[in-house]
Amino acid sequence: MEQQKIIDEVNYHKAQAITELLYARGMITFDEYDKLTDLNRQSFSPLYADLLPKTLEKSSIQS
Repeated sequence: MEQQKIIDEVNYHKAQAITELLYARGMITFDEYDKLTDLNRQSFSPLYADLLPKTLEKSSIQS
C-alpha cells in the first residue's frame, strides 16, 4: 500500500472520530453528521468506502 493511501486512511478515521464526537455532544444535527461523513469519504477516500453505507441510520448512532 502506498504511503499516501495510508495517510488518507488515518486522516479519514480522525475526521470521522471528530464528526462522531460532535454529534454525540449534540453540537451538530444528524443531517450535518451525514453530510460531514460524506465529505470525509470524498476528501480522504478510505480504502473500503464502497463497503460503507451511504447514509447512517439515526438509531445506530445514538445507541
